[in-house]
Amino acid sequence: MSRLSPHRFPGMHFFRLAQLQKLVLDPKPCLGTLGVSLAVLNLSLAWIHTRNADLVAIMALCWIIPAYSLWTRRQSLAIRHEPYSTVAGCLFLAWALYKGWVMVDYDPFLRIQPFLFCLGLGLIAFSAKYLQAYGKELGVMLVLALPEGIWAQWTDQLINISDVAAQSTTALLWYTGFEVKRQGVFVLLPAGGIEVYRGCSGLKAMLELFRLALIFLVMVPTTLLEKLLVPVVAISLAYGVNVIRLGVMTVLAASDYQDAFHYWHEGEGSNVFPVIAMLLFAGFCMFLLHRKEYPQPISHAQVESVDRPPWVIVASVLIGVIVVASGAAWKTLNREGQAFAFPRQVPLPSAQLVQSTSLPGQRRNAYSEILTQHQYQYQARGHRVQIQMSYVTGTMGDLGIFLANYPLNGQRLKTQPNLQIRQQGANFYALYTHRNQAYLSACFDPGGLSTVEEGQFIQNWNSHLYLLGRDYIDDRCLWTHMSIPLNQQSSQQAFSILEENWVSWQKWWHNRVPRLGTQ
Repeated sequence: MSRLSPHRFPGMHFFRLAQLQKLVLDPKPCLGTLGVSLAVLNLSLAWIHTRNADLVAIMALCWIIPAYSLWTRRQSLAIRHEPYSTVAGCLFLAWALYKGWVMVDYDPFLRIQPFLFCLGLGLIAFSAKYLQAYGKELGVMLVLALPEGIWAQWTDQLINISDVAAQSTTALLWYTGFEVKRQGVFVLLPAGGIEVYRGCSGLKAMLELFRLALIFLVMVPTTLLEKLLVPVVAISLAYGVNVIRLGVMTVLAASDYQDAFHYWHEGEGSNVFPVIAMLLFAGFCMFLLHRKEYPQPISHAQVESVDRPPWVIVASVLIGVIVVASGAAWKTLNREGQAFAFPRQVPLPSAQLVQSTSLPGQRRNAYSEILTQHQYQYQARGHRVQIQMSYVTGTMGDLGIFLANYPLNGQRLKTQPNLQIRQQGANFYALYTHRNQAYLSACFDPGGLSTVEEGQFIQNWNSHLYLLGRDYIDDRCLWTHMSIPLNQQSSQQAFSILEENWVSWQKWWHNRVPRLGTQ
């Protein structure tokens, strides 16, 4: 039997062309492709500018939930095209694309961009008159846009969450049989303890679960009691799991298992506890969903669009997505292609440069790393002043943590020195002595201010970067360690020489902290 060629049946060609024409002219696949492209662009920008997997995961979840909701209702979606709504939608999309193009570092606008993308796409597809039928999907994007940083500031004004977390941790350890006491935000066991900074208080985890609770309430019909219960459970789970984490950290800090402490505190293990809290909350939400009896969905006839898809608009937006994504990737690759290099010379008015040497970086764990180092030697008032600069990620501006993880001038400090913390304006620095050397140490944070404690670092971040509620903390530092031999002089005389040179050093580096993403 001979094989029949499709060329003998012209009707088959006509049938295929008709199917292809119907698919091309159907606005839903076209608009769906456009929506996926906008989502991928937004998530790509978030990853490019933060490298923060937690942030990208939350944003991806907020894209997936509305997309799944629309997919389940795709048979009843009515595409309506109106000129004025289309123009308004194009303006929203153009604004969001332009902001993505000009974005240099992480910007809180990344959380607002999904809402503008969805609003613009909704106006083009459904028109303003019928947009309210898709309010739940837009509501999820609006929850994502809520400024978490402002929530954190309001919380700080109402309650000292670090102090409350320290009290709860102390109570937990006491009830489990430990000989524990508390001094402010310090939780102490006989052999050691921890200080509950704001970053360790669990506030960020509580705000993230609160955001997920709001998303659940937006998407799922609930009673008044459930509307009150869901946020309370979310916050309580995040807080309770973090208190258990602080208890474990306290026990590890007071033991000889310092590697385990660093692993669970700042290494990969630090991500386990937030995941546990999120899984527990997800289980609670599933419990509520299974208890509900939803009525059977009413079948709607598919409403075909009378208007053809605005091809010029769709094509223009897709081109804009490609251009913005390509531009962001090019700028990032161009910026990251060259690692940050310390200058060979840094002027000091009261000192003369003697030697300038580059040093290799060091990796402590998956969280913290010295990307590059440089050592300068100056002659000042007949004394040799040595300055070691380290470009560090994952440090949060805490001198104690830095000295515990990395050697100083080639020597690891076995015991923490007695620090004298001093302040000049908004800048902090620490003075101390070790092995016949006087030191002045400080971290230049991403804003160019100097800190020596995590609380100072986070306060600086809040003060000039939380205008719209930035939730991602840039944890990089330019660590500076000035040192001078004590020899025959007193420590106060040596500190005086260091402080004299520190003023000029701090001013020179204030606006020279490398941008986010520089290696």
